[in-house]
Amino acid sequence: MARASKDSLSRMEARARRVRSPREAGWPHRLAWWGWHAMASGVRPAIFMLLICLAGYLGFDGLRHLGPAANMPERGARIDAAFASLAPDAATAASVWRAELEAAMQPRAGLPPDNALAASLLAAFEPMAGRERFSSLLWAELNARSLNEAEAILRALPVWVRARELESAWTGRMVQSGGTMAQLMAPDLVRARLNRASRLYDALDASQAAFFSGHEEGALNLALLPGLSEGAQELWLPSDGVAALAHCPDAQPLECALARMGRDGEAGQGARLLRAALLAGHAGPAFTASLEAVDEAALRAVASEMGAVARHTSNIDAIRLTALLESPQDASRLRRLSIEAGPRTLALAHFHGRDALALDRGDPPAAPVQREALERFVLAGVLAALAFGIVLAALISAFSVRATGRAGLGQRIDIRMRELLLGRKT
Repeated sequence: MARASKDSLSRMEARARRVRSPREAGWPHRLAWWGWHAMASGVRPAIFMLLICLAGYLGFDGLRHLGPAANMPERGARIDAAFASLAPDAATAASVWRAELEAAMQPRAGLPPDNALAASLLAAFEPMAGRERFSSLLWAELNARSLNEAEAILRALPVWVRARELESAWTGRMVQSGGTMAQLMAPDLVRARLNRASRLYDALDASQAAFFSGHEEGALNLALLPGLSEGAQELWLPSDGVAALAHCPDAQPLECALARMGRDGEAGQGARLLRAALLAGHAGPAFTASLEAVDEAALRAVASEMGAVARHTSNIDAIRLTALLESPQDASRLRRLSIEAGPRTLALAHFHGRDALALDRGDPPAAPVQREALERFVLAGVLAALAFGIVLAALISAFSVRATGRAGLGQRIDIRMRELLLGRKT
């Protein structure tokens, strides 16, 4: 049996010696051989790389479906839908948006313009007007059509053509304006007031940012900040050290605890924001009572949540958003909402009030693997197993040829193709 196996390999080698080399064959045979050789030698590595790349892609795609981040697109869609529900069409939405923006920047006796709300409204223009329906309005203007005619024409187009036309209308108007769509749609007077407010209150913004971050001592007059005072000319918020000296001897446990917590690197910013909300009256009675009833660890957790809200919005927005809260758990909901809504959070609260918190339905449990992620991980594992199966099969085939002395399938196919494409020696 051993001799027969060795003879089998010997016969393959003898057949290979009787086949012409590529130099001895004519050009047509030579080109055909080179084409076959390139394909045969590249198929296995190409399949291996394709399987590995697909497995890697599915693995990373599965990771996106794990944990709280998987709930982000759904929460974001609910936020966009909440803005879009404010008006039945793009024209009405733009009209409502302009009216609210003008009201925010309207001069008021003794009070600064509400440029914090105005900035949030500017960020909320696209979801409020709806990019697709507002692009339809722009397309109708560009093509001198009524909105109903434009909608009928656009619906009759193939999906990809409709998307291209709408994107062209949107980007074309953006190029003309040289800025954002919200800046283009804002009334001229409002734009002028926003530019003036940014120059006048630049130093004040830097001062409040330094104060709430704990880098500035002294006191901050909250009455100068937009939307924090309803007519008071002075509303001074002392620094942490001064507040601790003022409230701790007077047995005011909540104010004392927040003042002492201001020295905490993680919860300090949130503690100062809570003190500002209490002083300015944005923290309602229910929320204040709930803070007074919790222990120091729970209070620190609430302060940390409010610090996170400020990082996703702004210090002024975070103070004003405490008006939505009634319990320490609401602070977690507000933090998750601000992660997705970002600078639009104050505008969302302005239009929907406390109902804005209902847009957050909590983070999904982190432990269970979601079905979509599990499917991708399983498929990635199967593809990776197939890829390494190719390598293992090649190693087993080489070992088998060496151990048994019999030509492998690949060698037999190679000899047969050499005979067919190059021909035998005469």
